Amino acid sequence: MSDAKDQAAPKKSSTKLVVIALATVLLAGGGGGGWWWFSHRGGEGDDEEAATAQAAKKKQHEKPLFTTLEPFTVNLSDPRGERFAQVGVTLQFSDPHVEETIKDHLPAIRNEVLMLISAKQIEELLTVDGKKQLAEQIRTRAALAMGIELPKDAEAAEAAEPAPKKAEAEHAGDDEAEDEPKPKKKTKKKARAAVENPIERVLFSQFIVQ
Repeated sequence: MSDAKDQAAPKKSSTKLVVIALATVLLAGGGGGGWWWFSHRGGEGDDEEAATAQAAKKKQHEKPLFTTLEPFTVNLSDPRGERFAQVGVTLQFSDPHVEETIKDHLPAIRNEVLMLISAKQIEELLTVDGKKQLAEQIRTRAALAMGIELPKDAEAAEAAEPAPKKAEAEHAGDDEAEDEPKPKKKTKKKARAAVENPIERVLFSQFIVQ
C-alpha cells in the first residue's frame, strides 16, 4: 500500500507542474499580445499626431507667392467724369498652381477689377475702410473670374433674384379666395461644398485717386 501511495504522489505533483506551466505560458502570451496591441494602437495615434503636426508646421513655414497685375487706370463713377484712380494690385497665394490659373484667366480677372473700380465713387476710396473693402471685393471677383464658385457669392446671387409676382393674389376675386390654396412645390437646393478662395490677400502697390 505504501508503494502505491508513493507512486501516486509523484504523478499528482507532476500534473500540477504541467498545469502551472501551461497557465504561465498562456498568461505570458496574453500579456505579450496585449502589450503588442496597445503599443501598436499607440504607435498609430503617435503617427497621426506627428503627421498632423508636420502638415501644420509645413503650412506655417510656407513662403507666400505673389503675382502683380499691371496698374489699373480707371475713370470713377462721377457725373462729370473728372475723377479717376490709378491702382496697382498684387495677388497673394500659397499654392504654386494658382499662378498658372491666374495667367490662364488674366483677361477675365482684369475685366472684373476694372468693372469693380469704375463703379466706385471717390468718397469710397479715400478712407481706409473703403480700401479694405475694395481689396476684399477684388479677392472675390478674381476667384470668380478663375471659375471658382464661393458659397457666399452663390447665396448673394440667390438673394438678388427677383421675388415672385404677386399679381394673381392682388387681383384674385371672391370666388378664387374661397378655393383652397394649392400646395407650393418645394424645391430642393443642392448642397454646395465649402470652397476656399485660393487668393489669400490683395495688396495695393499703388493707389492714387484724383
